[in-house]
Amino acid sequence: MTGKKKKSRMKIALVVMVLAVAVAGIAALTLEYYTNNSFLALNGQRNITVGLNGLYEEPGAKAELAGFDVSDRVKIDGEVDVTKPGEYKLTYSCGNFEMTRTVTVLDRMSPVLELEGDLKINMTLGDKFEEPGYHAEDEDGNDLTAQVEITDNDFNRAGMHNVTYSVTDSKGKTTQLIRKVKIKPNKNLDTPGLPICMFHYVYDEKNPPDDLYDRWGNYIGQRALTEEINWLKSENYYFPTWEEVRAYVEGELILPEKSVVLTFDDCTQSFLDYGIPVMEKTQVPATSFVITSKDGERKVRDYQSDYIYFESHSHDMHHGGGNIGHGGIFTAISHEDGMADLNKSIDILGSHDAFAYPYGDVNKSSEDMVKEAGFLCAVTTQPGKAKPGDDPYRLPRQRMSLDQTLKEFQNKVKP
Repeated sequence: MTGKKKKSRMKIALVVMVLAVAVAGIAALTLEYYTNNSFLALNGQRNITVGLNGLYEEPGAKAELAGFDVSDRVKIDGEVDVTKPGEYKLTYSCGNFEMTRTVTVLDRMSPVLELEGDLKINMTLGDKFEEPGYHAEDEDGNDLTAQVEITDNDFNRAGMHNVTYSVTDSKGKTTQLIRKVKIKPNKNLDTPGLPICMFHYVYDEKNPPDDLYDRWGNYIGQRALTEEINWLKSENYYFPTWEEVRAYVEGELILPEKSVVLTFDDCTQSFLDYGIPVMEKTQVPATSFVITSKDGERKVRDYQSDYIYFESHSHDMHHGGGNIGHGGIFTAISHEDGMADLNKSIDILGSHDAFAYPYGDVNKSSEDMVKEAGFLCAVTTQPGKAKPGDDPYRLPRQRMSLDQTLKEFQNKVKP
């Protein structure tokens, strides 16, 4: 090998060594930056002591990785049970970092809080909750009973409820206790009833439709509808969901006396053009019962609104063929065909909260199919207000018509 070649190779080796050292240096700097800009730190004290049934509020932890705040990625393993004395370990981890906090629950309350009467109470929906009483004092024996705070609990729904009592002393220590209240359903609950309004078509008074007088009972003017909805708002009416309607008739929920449900049958173009703008302007929810075979996919796609629930009026059963009521086909159709129709409408609408029987006709066969399809509620055209104990699949409605005055509308929906 010549001298020139040796020198050339030595230069190349030297360059490689320099590059390797540079890369290693950069890597070392990166590692140092990563280490110096990554950490896990506990918020608050590492060792915390709370009294029995004391209020423990998790302080959490702060974490950074490579200079970025990742506190929301900190995982906490373990839990604290303030109802049982003992020492509890909480482990905080993020990336390769891990820290531990110790929470000690004492065997005594500080301050002391005692509940009188039963800690578990059984009631029936509609019963008035009678407070059994309570007493509180601090470590020095000073009476804190007047400072006890009680959560306002909603006893208008059946189920298990917690009434929470809490008191804080001058040192900032808080004790909490819970009284369990189980409320049983009550289908015999006496209420003024829930009006479910049945509208159909909406029109512009400045441009009346050609069939206005042929369908007189099913039309309402946009201006008149707006007036009625604005009155409901001025009276602070509540507009329950179909889940709440179902719970109400099952005796599981007490609705405000001023409650109302607004429904519009058929989902005609007139409702889409003139009805939906009213609901959006007034910001009041309503249900549109759609015959999905009549361009249902387009209607649901193009007229989505935060204030309109599209529900089923069947796919293609809004025509004659039966011998009950108005002669709707649903009461005479086979189980196979009826279920196929209902499921088709559900697929298009993406919901099965409520169903409106075509022509209002219903028998056991059609009702059973509606149940099997999974609907929460079904409405008829029978007049009246829904009440606890009613069949959720045969709910009555209040018919609304063109010639009604505002006073007549008010009388139909007032408690």
